[in-house]
Amino acid sequence: MLAAVEERRPIPELEAMSLQAANAFRPFMGEDGFDLEQYKQFLNTMFHYTGRSGEMIQHAGNLAHDDVLKTFFTRMVSEEKGHYILAQEDLRALGGDVSETIPQSVLDFHHNWFNLGDTIYAYLGAIYVFENIAKHLQQEGVDMFARLNLNKKQRRWVAVHLEADLMHGEEIIALCAQYYDQDQAACLKGGEVMCRSWINVFTQFGHA
Repeated sequence: MLAAVEERRPIPELEAMSLQAANAFRPFMGEDGFDLEQYKQFLNTMFHYTGRSGEMIQHAGNLAHDDVLKTFFTRMVSEEKGHYILAQEDLRALGGDVSETIPQSVLDFHHNWFNLGDTIYAYLGAIYVFENIAKHLQQEGVDMFARLNLNKKQRRWVAVHLEADLMHGEEIIALCAQYYDQDQAACLKGGEVMCRSWINVFTQFGHA
């Protein structure tokens, strides 16, 4: 077991990718960002985006080669697999419902994930990026809720991710610190590919 300070050693390249993704999405949460109809489009996209989360994480978890990784991915599956329901419930609380058609950006995201590689390292890099985006958008989330006058039943998907990803981000930093040196290139490649894919998903809909 590595010392605690080493376990939480951030990886600068992956931190930069998380910030890049946050900066790409930040305008949508700001004063000139989503109107209510665009927020509903966003929720529909998030429903489809997270609809395969359990399957996606299980796919990565199948590549885990030791008990530490297997335990992490088993827990992650149980925590993430139902998040799409939150987006659907938020949308229904706003008088809408999800589409049958899956947005192309989401189809591309899923394709890229399932073709990321045949080792765990690219997936660790990708998850590092995803789980460390929310820490850069905490105030923006609060401001967006107020600007759109969203009640608690209309903002569950965003609120849950803003809160839960703070803890998840710390966990994946610690995990990556233990495995990063085993294949740095794969970790960085996974982060890079899925950072671009995440940005596409989170920006490919109407914007004021």
